[in-house]
Amino acid sequence: MLRLLASFLFFASLLLAASTKTELDSAKKNLYSSSKSNLFKAYDTYKRHYLKALINGDIKTQKRCLNGIVIAGEKLHIDVDEYEKKLAVVESEMARNPSTKKTVDEKSAVSQATKTEKIKQEKVKEKKVKIRSQHALSGFTWEGSSLVLDFDFTLKKSDINYFKLRPEGKKGYRYIFDVHAIVHKKPVIKHKEIKRITISQYKRDTIRIVIESQNALNPRFRYEGNSLVINLGVSKVYAPKAKQMPRVTKKDKLIIIDPGHGGRDGGAVGYKGHLEKDIVLQISNRLAKVLRNQGYKVRMTRDTDKTLTLKWRTKFTRKNNPDLFISIHANSVPKKKASKASGIEIYYLDPKKGSKRSSRLERQENSADYKAMDRSFSELLSATQSRIKVRESNFLAIDLGQNVVSRLREKRFKVKDAKVAGGNFWVLVGATSAATLVEVGFVSHPKEVQLLINKRYQQAFAEGLADGVEQYFINKERR
Repeated sequence: MLRLLASFLFFASLLLAASTKTELDSAKKNLYSSSKSNLFKAYDTYKRHYLKALINGDIKTQKRCLNGIVIAGEKLHIDVDEYEKKLAVVESEMARNPSTKKTVDEKSAVSQATKTEKIKQEKVKEKKVKIRSQHALSGFTWEGSSLVLDFDFTLKKSDINYFKLRPEGKKGYRYIFDVHAIVHKKPVIKHKEIKRITISQYKRDTIRIVIESQNALNPRFRYEGNSLVINLGVSKVYAPKAKQMPRVTKKDKLIIIDPGHGGRDGGAVGYKGHLEKDIVLQISNRLAKVLRNQGYKVRMTRDTDKTLTLKWRTKFTRKNNPDLFISIHANSVPKKKASKASGIEIYYLDPKKGSKRSSRLERQENSADYKAMDRSFSELLSATQSRIKVRESNFLAIDLGQNVVSRLREKRFKVKDAKVAGGNFWVLVGATSAATLVEVGFVSHPKEVQLLINKRYQQAFAEGLADGVEQYFINKERR
């Protein structure tokens, strides 16, 4: 009896293995299909077999499935960061033990990798969040049998992902549109021939439009400028007015941009004589143009090469009372360290959290007018700390850093993650609202300075900062 049972289990395991191989081979074909439906089938198949492989301790199948999940997820604009981390852990385990077929304790490996990642994050004191876009849905309307969704940016093919589903065991159909944007408030859209239309924030940078119908539809869509037009082939609707979505009122927001140094004060002298004052002015002027085009009010402490004192900058900021203050600078180190120090750093005013890396910059940026101040720096910081929104400045610094890095990488520039820290900077004292000092990079670094003088890089940097401003105001409304 036991022999028969053992034989049965053996043949059952062979059949199961054959079935798994067949399904994974089929998933591989679907993985490189142009059909979104086939891609979703592949994604679901890989996830299902990954869980089975995890239970059985089959590390080779785990690797195959995780690789498939990551490829399918990226094509479908699904967040697969966690699966990428698991794939790295599995590959590391297989590299250490090439002959093994089973992982001894994957949970332990994942836990160790998580601990290592946390230690790294604590060292740089930053968060890494991918944000592709902060554009928003601004309104919708019906035009005949077409649903028209209006956005506050020009749509392109890569912003829209469409697919359809017919859930197993359920009646009806689902037609799904993912758009790289955000929605401030879920709208209510109805049509008598359609079961349900919902719009929700699927991911931080993606909204999902789901159209559910009992009967099969043949939706056709196109993008025209700022509008996504979806023809559903249903009876015509005559809507007198478009429904407008709540959004950030940009025209009421004043932003002061402060290009560091200028005139007789050239700032840091970089590799091959490139001056800090020139680079930061170029980036600042680009940022001002982007923000104005988006509808913000912008004032600059300087838009030409002229000498300004820190004391004047402080008074100018206090007089205008902006909603945001952004000071643009460039970093540098002595020649001995020039080839090592690189990257973007963003600081906010916080007398209690000055770090070692910020102390050098504090001396460098504050030195020009330190002796001319009527009171000591520490006394003024203590007096202004209660009215400086340290917390909001911290949020602004994080939003700027995340979006700049995201935009630069989107444009194929290789950059490090931005570092965010508190520091004691005179130029930030005048702002009664959120204020940051952005170090765009190291002019002393031979390679980084070539990026900093590159017009495409400067434009991408400015666009990233503008994305960060938008993100900050959106998050502020939600807080």
